[in-house]
Amino acid sequence: MKSIEDINLHTWFSERELKYIPSHFVMVNSTVTSESRQWVLEKLQGRFATAAAVFDPYTNTLPKLRIAFENPKEAVFYELTWS
Repeated sequence: MKSIEDINLHTWFSERELKYIPSHFVMVNSTVTSESRQWVLEKLQGRFATAAAVFDPYTNTLPKLRIAFENPKEAVFYELTWS
């Protein structure tokens, strides 16, 4: 069970998830799942954005949801944890 100390105040009092990806954000290669998104909200503190990757007609696969971080260190931490 979680307690009040487990709440990430950066998530609670600010809007960290953006609706668009600014050009200075770092895109990671790993796909986003509901579990990994929740991990980002709980463990990291910087801003991030999610977007669907561009459809590749050569592979004929559905676009996957990817995430981009403002802080490159958080992008590396995400890749090391979820790739």
